[in-house]
Amino acid sequence: AGPPAMGCPDGSAGGVAGHGASGGETVWVYHYAELRRMESAVERAASTAGSSQCSSASLTPACLREYGSLPHAHLWRWLWLDFSREGPSPATQRLKRKMSGCNLQALADADSDDDAMGRLPSIKEGSLSASVFTLVSSAMGAGCLSLPFMFRQSGILLGLVMLLVGAVLAHLSLVILMCCAKYTDSGSISRLVALTGGGGAGGRAVDVAIAVYGIAAVLCYLIFIGDFFSGIVRSPFLGWHISRETLIVGLAAVVVWPVSLFRSLGALRYVCVLSVGAICLTAAVVACRVPEHWPGAGQADGAGELGTDVWAELEWWNPDPFRALQSFSIALFAFAAHTNAVPVASALKRADSGTIWCVSLYSVGVEFVFYAVMGLAGYLSFRGATKQDFILNYSNDDVVVFFVRCVYGVVVCLGAPINLSPAASSILGLLSPRAQHGGAAGSTHAAVVTLVIAGCVCVAVWSEHIADVIGLCGASLGTLIVLVWPAMIYRRGVFAPHPPSFA
Repeated sequence: AGPPAMGCPDGSAGGVAGHGASGGETVWVYHYAELRRMESAVERAASTAGSSQCSSASLTPACLREYGSLPHAHLWRWLWLDFSREGPSPATQRLKRKMSGCNLQALADADSDDDAMGRLPSIKEGSLSASVFTLVSSAMGAGCLSLPFMFRQSGILLGLVMLLVGAVLAHLSLVILMCCAKYTDSGSISRLVALTGGGGAGGRAVDVAIAVYGIAAVLCYLIFIGDFFSGIVRSPFLGWHISRETLIVGLAAVVVWPVSLFRSLGALRYVCVLSVGAICLTAAVVACRVPEHWPGAGQADGAGELGTDVWAELEWWNPDPFRALQSFSIALFAFAAHTNAVPVASALKRADSGTIWCVSLYSVGVEFVFYAVMGLAGYLSFRGATKQDFILNYSNDDVVVFFVRCVYGVVVCLGAPINLSPAASSILGLLSPRAQHGGAAGSTHAAVVTLVIAGCVCVAVWSEHIADVIGLCGASLGTLIVLVWPAMIYRRGVFAPHPPSFA
């Protein structure tokens, strides 16, 4: 709600007459001025008398009458939204009210927040660090193993460009999903799509897509479990003769199924830390092993000649459109954590838009760094011989790679429950809206999880070559989740408050 009168607290004329702006802008400027006054109050309480040297004119609403003149250093906290440009969408109205309240409350409580500057970050459920870890671990998975192959297909320079474009698109779509979900009180993407104009049919379509997408991801993880642990147990270091089928059934029953029974993502926050740490270790080991796989390494004769020839083997920019599109799909979906975006936003304790922006930015930034390191290191090691799963390029009797396979095997086992959680929620929503609440919710969730894992285990045991089919299915549904639905939600919920050129 705006002020009863359009006057500024400093006594100046409250409207924007004389500046060529509409009266609606004053309402938005009032909210921004309140934000700046509360922020300055916190700063004054923590500062000494030296703060009086700051110009008071920069804090007065009279200096904030025009949207174009507002400092971008503070506009990001409002996601560059100009609420004087109100649209007819009910979602836009709800978003405006909730965002304003959350942003002002966050500034008022900044001095007591666990994530305040000067204190150690907290991993408690709903904190910024826990949310970042959840999104990072949702995106980082077995798909990382195909990044060196992506660089082989597209070339080093084009691959880096595609990674960067994928990161930007993922960041923007994550911010849209998280903000709209948090500020419209939507507990799932399906409800968000329905609220922004998709209707009941649109919400059910979202639930179907997320359910199939999550089940496909679990199936891929189970196939990777069979591939990884078969190589581990049959390596010269163990020499065990355990069938691939036994490994899939045993690990699914002992690890995947019990962890998947947790309904809340907060219960998986420590799994997220372990997953991210293991993938970081894998990237570091792969990067350190590059010199050992460089042609001429360890050879006394011809090292210089071989070292020169290897540059000719590297692909820098491949203009083939088919390879470019294939590589871009790998790069884009490497950042796909969108199925967990709404639960993460709902669990955030500090719900201002600045925190949501940082959660998305930090998670995508961490992913980009490690994706670039792992992709480049793997491609430089094997170049034209890089396989789709580049770990298969390493020898089975390599001690360091054996350790990496063990660590990454743990990540694969624990990544399946993280991807199954949103799929199970969507299945419950399809069965009955009441299935997500009430006393029977826990037993229904357990039954759905059990049936999904059992079905995926049967398919993974039956076929070793289904990964390509699942990849196509995931790419098709992932396009809806990562690009199409966030764009539709933005167009119907957030487009109106943005300046035309920005939108």
